[in-house]
Amino acid sequence: MIPEDVKHFVARRFTDSEQEEALALLGAATIHDGSAADERLLRCAVVASGGSIKRLRMQIKTLKHDFRDVIVEGEYIPIGLELVRIRNLSEPIPDDNTD
Repeated sequence: MIPEDVKHFVARRFTDSEQEEALALLGAATIHDGSAADERLLRCAVVASGGSIKRLRMQIKTLKHDFRDVIVEGEYIPIGLELVRIRNLSEPIPDDNTD
């Protein structure tokens, strides 16, 4: 099930013509063992997509291979040679989030 905050993010960041596909991709997202992606992973995938349907497809595909890469894309930024966590997507995405 897609969390409400993710649905709101999709509505804000994706074009009207892409929203249905984005929600379908998120609703069908699975990890390597075939189980459904949890809320945190859905949030990471949609935030990491930056509102691009092409990038969302890539993030959903990556979930099936190594979901940790999607977490890094969604929650961290590189600073020098280190990754720094800038958001906690275990929590809902705030409505004012423009990431």
